[in-house]
Amino acid sequence: MKAVCDGSVGAGLIPNYVRLPRVILGNVILTSTPQFILYHHTSAILPKHPRTMSLSRIRLVKRPIGVVAKAPVFQSRFYSVGGNKPIHDSPPLTSRWFADLQGQLKELTDSKQSSECARQARELYEFSQTNWLELLAGQQGFLTDKKWRGLDNHQLLWGDMHGHVNNVMYNRYVETGRVHFIRQHSEDATADERSQWDDLPTPRSLGLILKSITTEYKFPLKFPDHITLVYKLLEEPTYESTSLKMEAWILSEQYRRVAARCIDDTVIYDYTTAKKSVLKPFMVDKLKRTFKSQQESQRKYTDEANRVIKAVEELKMQYT
Repeated sequence: MKAVCDGSVGAGLIPNYVRLPRVILGNVILTSTPQFILYHHTSAILPKHPRTMSLSRIRLVKRPIGVVAKAPVFQSRFYSVGGNKPIHDSPPLTSRWFADLQGQLKELTDSKQSSECARQARELYEFSQTNWLELLAGQQGFLTDKKWRGLDNHQLLWGDMHGHVNNVMYNRYVETGRVHFIRQHSEDATADERSQWDDLPTPRSLGLILKSITTEYKFPLKFPDHITLVYKLLEEPTYESTSLKMEAWILSEQYRRVAARCIDDTVIYDYTTAKKSVLKPFMVDKLKRTFKSQQESQRKYTDEANRVIKAVEELKMQYT
């Protein structure tokens, strides 16, 4: 299922939730599917073909189950400075590849297997559990060090749920992650540069305005799970860039799975002139270094993931 929200105004949490197939909430359209329902307070029933709204729009699109099961879900792409051609495509791994790998390793530790097979499988299982975030997100180009995590092992609240964590909460988690990701670039900066980095998420001078966000819900989060959120640049910024295209993942600590994937386009805006703008040169330089680090992370952990997958396949061929 996919939700698309265009505009800088988002939906807030409102009590007194009800379930309806198509509703209007302020200036936001919410549409539910049989497989995944959004719960929100409603102010009116929409017509069959609602008019496009001026500020914000959310649309949910149901993806066929068969397609989800067979198609490669995540293929993050990094783009070169001079054009739109991807310079590195990540491997076409489905959203459940890690969970499937864990299941195979557990089978290989079964008492029916030889002691040597079980020993090697346990070592691989422990390695994958310790490095699960790097294997899942690092091999997609996310920087997984603690300092880069927008949320780190964040406790879900009972009040966030209505059967499962309310869909609007996912975008609120991502909003926090986006601010953290931007401000993290002020590390090691001068006092003046740090102040300008910290001002970017605010309307003081040079700032950022969310233009659009696309949210793909992979599975419903439920209390008492914990989540970790990571962010990355999708394109290398230039000195002429007037927007930043970024991606966020919300990952379940309990299930070691991606719960939601968000793609956003954020406009660079000068509040003093009320016009689109570009980032300061020192900001572009720092973001370029981040993009390079993402590429290095993707290469490193793609190799790690492939080694683990290959080792499991070899164990299966040798002992089963």
